[in-house]
Amino acid sequence: MITSSPLEKALPGRENAKDWLTLKIVECLSVPMDEESAQKLSSYNNAYNAICQWEEDEANDIKSVSNDSSSFSLDTAQAWTKKMKNEDGTQGPHWTLEQAKQIMAQRKIGYPPQCFWVILNSIYSDYSTVAKKHGLGGSLDFYVDMAKSWLDDKDAVPDKINSYYNYIVKP
Repeated sequence: MITSSPLEKALPGRENAKDWLTLKIVECLSVPMDEESAQKLSSYNNAYNAICQWEEDEANDIKSVSNDSSSFSLDTAQAWTKKMKNEDGTQGPHWTLEQAKQIMAQRKIGYPPQCFWVILNSIYSDYSTVAKKHGLGGSLDFYVDMAKSWLDDKDAVPDKINSYYNYIVKP
Protein backbone atom coordinates (compact mmCIF):
# COMPACT_ATOMS: atom_id res chain seq x y z
CA MET A 1 0.00 0.00 0.00
CA ILE A 2 1.48 3.34 -1.05
CA THR A 3 0.82 6.09 1.46
CA SER A 4 3.09 8.81 0.11
CA SER A 5 1.43 12.17 -0.04
CA PRO A 6 2.42 14.75 -2.66
CA LEU A 7 4.28 16.59 0.11
CA GLU A 8 6.33 13.51 1.03
CA LYS A 9 7.15 12.95 -2.65
CA ALA A 10 8.33 16.56 -3.00
CA LEU A 11 10.69 16.55 -0.01
CA PRO A 12 13.65 14.76 -1.67
CA GLY A 13 13.53 17.13 -4.65
CA ARG A 14 13.70 20.25 -2.54
CA GLU A 15 17.50 20.31 -2.26
CA ASN A 16 17.84 19.74 -6.00
CA ALA A 17 15.45 22.62 -6.60
CA LYS A 18 17.49 24.92 -4.36
CA ASP A 19 20.69 23.96 -6.19
CA TRP A 20 19.06 24.53 -9.57
CA LEU A 21 17.66 27.89 -8.47
CA THR A 22 21.06 28.92 -7.10
CA LEU A 23 22.61 28.18 -10.49
CA LYS A 24 19.90 30.18 -12.25
CA ILE A 25 20.46 33.12 -9.89
CA VAL A 26 24.20 33.01 -10.59
CA GLU A 27 23.49 32.89 -14.32
CA CYS A 28 21.30 36.00 -14.02
CA LEU A 29 23.99 37.83 -12.10
CA SER A 30 26.66 36.96 -14.65
CA VAL A 31 25.04 38.88 -17.52
CA PRO A 32 24.36 42.60 -17.86
CA MET A 33 21.15 43.43 -16.01
CA ASP A 34 18.15 44.38 -18.11
CA GLU A 35 14.42 44.18 -17.47
CA GLU A 36 14.13 40.57 -18.64
CA SER A 37 17.04 39.30 -16.54
CA ALA A 38 15.79 41.30 -13.54
CA GLN A 39 12.39 39.59 -13.83
CA LYS A 40 14.02 36.17 -14.07
CA LEU A 41 16.26 36.95 -11.09
CA SER A 42 13.26 38.06 -9.06
CA SER A 43 11.31 34.90 -9.95
CA TYR A 44 14.22 32.60 -9.09
CA ASN A 45 14.90 34.47 -5.86
CA ASN A 46 11.23 34.29 -4.83
CA ALA A 47 11.12 30.55 -5.54
CA TYR A 48 14.34 29.99 -3.57
CA ASN A 49 12.99 31.99 -0.62
CA ALA A 50 9.71 30.04 -0.73
CA ILE A 51 11.61 26.77 -0.41
CA CYS A 52 13.67 28.17 2.46
CA GLN A 53 10.51 29.43 4.17
CA TRP A 54 8.92 26.03 3.75
CA GLU A 55 11.92 24.45 5.47
CA GLU A 56 11.75 26.99 8.27
CA ASP A 57 8.03 26.46 8.80
CA GLU A 58 8.48 22.71 8.64
CA ALA A 59 11.29 22.67 11.16
CA ASN A 60 9.42 25.03 13.48
CA ASP A 61 12.22 24.85 15.96
CA ILE A 62 12.61 28.41 17.12
CA LYS A 63 15.60 28.57 19.42
CA SER A 64 15.22 30.05 22.84
CA VAL A 65 17.44 33.08 22.74
CA SER A 66 19.48 33.47 25.91
CA ASN A 67 17.13 31.11 27.71
CA ASP A 68 13.83 32.88 26.97
CA SER A 69 12.76 35.49 24.48
CA SER A 70 9.06 34.77 24.44
CA SER A 71 8.23 38.07 26.10
CA PHE A 72 10.27 40.16 23.65
CA SER A 73 7.60 41.59 21.39
CA LEU A 74 7.62 43.05 17.90
CA ASP A 75 6.39 46.34 19.37
CA THR A 76 9.43 46.46 21.65
CA ALA A 77 11.73 45.66 18.71
CA GLN A 78 10.15 48.42 16.64
CA ALA A 79 10.48 50.94 19.47
CA TRP A 80 14.15 49.97 19.91
CA THR A 81 15.09 50.18 16.22
CA LYS A 82 13.19 53.43 15.71
CA LYS A 83 15.41 55.17 18.30
CA MET A 84 18.72 53.84 16.93
CA LYS A 85 21.28 56.51 16.15
CA ASN A 86 23.64 54.68 13.84
CA GLU A 87 27.38 55.23 13.72
CA ASP A 88 27.11 55.98 9.99
CA GLY A 89 24.99 59.06 10.74
CA THR A 90 21.63 57.52 9.85
CA GLN A 91 18.79 56.86 12.27
CA GLY A 92 16.50 53.85 12.67
CA PRO A 93 16.85 50.31 11.38
CA HIS A 94 19.36 49.66 8.61
CA TRP A 95 17.46 46.53 7.51
CA THR A 96 13.69 46.07 7.49
CA LEU A 97 12.01 43.22 9.32
CA GLU A 98 11.16 41.65 5.96
CA GLN A 99 14.82 41.78 4.89
CA ALA A 100 15.83 40.15 8.19
CA LYS A 101 13.24 37.41 7.62
CA GLN A 102 14.64 36.82 4.12
CA ILE A 103 18.17 36.56 5.54
CA MET A 104 16.88 34.13 8.16
CA ALA A 105 15.15 31.97 5.54
CA GLN A 106 18.15 31.95 3.19
CA ARG A 107 20.57 31.01 5.96
CA LYS A 108 18.25 28.75 7.94
CA ILE A 109 18.46 30.91 11.05
CA GLY A 110 15.88 29.93 13.65
CA TYR A 111 15.40 32.78 16.11
CA PRO A 112 12.20 34.71 16.69
CA PRO A 113 12.31 37.20 13.79
CA GLN A 114 11.86 40.28 15.97
CA CYS A 115 14.86 39.23 18.10
CA PHE A 116 17.17 38.58 15.15
CA TRP A 117 16.04 41.79 13.41
CA VAL A 118 16.63 44.07 16.38
CA ILE A 119 20.05 42.60 17.20
CA LEU A 120 21.16 42.61 13.55
CA ASN A 121 20.32 46.32 13.42
CA SER A 122 21.85 46.98 16.82
CA ILE A 123 25.16 45.45 15.71
CA TYR A 124 25.07 47.63 12.59
CA SER A 125 24.10 50.71 14.58
CA ASP A 126 26.90 50.35 17.13
CA TYR A 127 29.72 48.82 15.09
CA SER A 128 29.38 49.82 11.42
CA THR A 129 32.20 52.37 11.66
CA VAL A 130 34.56 49.83 13.25
CA ALA A 131 33.49 47.17 10.73
CA LYS A 132 34.22 49.61 7.88
CA LYS A 133 37.63 50.48 9.37
CA HIS A 134 38.55 46.79 9.32
CA GLY A 135 37.20 46.16 5.83
CA LEU A 136 33.97 44.50 6.96
CA GLY A 137 31.57 47.43 6.63
CA GLY A 138 29.74 46.07 3.60
CA SER A 139 29.78 42.43 4.69
CA LEU A 140 26.31 41.19 5.54
CA ASP A 141 27.93 37.96 6.75
CA PHE A 142 29.78 39.92 9.44
CA TYR A 143 26.59 41.50 10.81
CA VAL A 144 24.65 38.22 10.64
CA ASP A 145 27.42 36.30 12.43
CA MET A 146 27.75 38.98 15.08
CA ALA A 147 23.97 39.00 15.69
CA LYS A 148 23.92 35.20 15.96
CA SER A 149 26.87 35.32 18.36
CA TRP A 150 25.12 37.95 20.50
CA LEU A 151 21.92 35.90 20.58
CA ASP A 152 23.76 32.63 21.33
CA ASP A 153 25.79 34.07 24.22
CA LYS A 154 26.06 31.06 26.56
CA ASP A 155 27.18 32.95 29.67
CA ALA A 156 24.64 35.76 29.48
CA VAL A 157 21.94 36.42 32.03
CA PRO A 158 18.64 34.68 31.38
CA ASP A 159 16.47 36.57 28.89
CA LYS A 160 19.43 38.70 27.76
CA ILE A 161 17.52 40.56 25.06
CA ASN A 162 14.87 41.87 27.47
CA SER A 163 17.47 42.69 30.11
CA TYR A 164 19.55 44.59 27.58
CA TYR A 165 16.52 46.48 26.34
CA ASN A 166 15.20 47.31 29.82
CA TYR A 167 18.52 48.32 31.43
CA ILE A 168 20.60 49.67 28.53
CA VAL A 169 18.33 50.79 25.69
CA LYS A 170 15.09 51.90 27.34
CA PRO A 171 16.25 54.25 30.14
